[in-house]
Amino acid sequence: MALPAAIALDRDNIVGPAPTWETLPEDERRQWLAEIENFPTPPFLLELMSKDLHIDYYNPASLAAKLSRDSVLTGLLLARANSAALAPRQPVTSLRMAIVHLGFNLVRSLIVHHQVERSAEQLKGIVKEHILRIQKSTDRGAVIAFNWATALKLKDPAAVATQCLLGRLGSFLMARRYPDRMEEYFSAGHEPQRLNFEANNFGLTTRNLTYKIAQWWGLPEPMQLALFNLWSPLFADYPDAPSSVACAAMSLSFDPPHHTDDIHKWLSKRVHFRLRQNLENVGALKQLPNVLESDAYQREMATIEEIGK
Repeated sequence: MALPAAIALDRDNIVGPAPTWETLPEDERRQWLAEIENFPTPPFLLELMSKDLHIDYYNPASLAAKLSRDSVLTGLLLARANSAALAPRQPVTSLRMAIVHLGFNLVRSLIVHHQVERSAEQLKGIVKEHILRIQKSTDRGAVIAFNWATALKLKDPAAVATQCLLGRLGSFLMARRYPDRMEEYFSAGHEPQRLNFEANNFGLTTRNLTYKIAQWWGLPEPMQLALFNLWSPLFADYPDAPSSVACAAMSLSFDPPHHTDDIHKWLSKRVHFRLRQNLENVGALKQLPNVLESDAYQREMATIEEIGK
């Protein structure tokens, strides 16, 4: 189920061959590879992905003991747990209490957000606003994806959400090399248009760079493959529920929906014809009202929206 060699703006308008790592000129490959090798692996990420940030192993006490070594992260989690969006009855004063109050999905999102942001800042040259906008997008996508995957009773909602949290890693390198083009990138009306903009302006797409970063960081191979195929449901028949949910969640993440009618209107655009078809084939659309009206979704999205304010 590989992505076909074309980027489509809608089902009737095919725009040239999609660039791949192999089709890049050699000097461009070298430059991008140098950028990738300068992108430091976030501390704890591999360890947390393999165990503590997986829902089957989630243990607030042991996770608190591990994370307490990072005073900045501890402060972030405490601040979020005491935020207006979560409105605790009593102030949350310990890291363990914060982890319990925030819940598994928010804890994972906040930890990965913090760690990836620190790694991106070490690259230097990326406008802080760009980092925040990329991170806010992936945080929103993770909230949508986790709650949607949970409603569908998929095997591993955490992996679907993590796919979203890491899905735009390549955008950090684009923002570093081409800061003057990022405003147009962010303002693209939909994901196929954004991917087409990347291909025309950067010579390759987020998909290529994100996959290479995942390889460089040594992420588990299933996650590497999931990131490689993140956008496939936009362009091809791809009857894989986790990928279809992650793709839709990430496509929605710059302007997340608040009502079922909003997402159906969004999916009715011709550019989303293939994605809608894939979501229908895996039965994902039927669960939308349950997702968007759930307390968990609204609570988590409100918390994510407070970041950066």
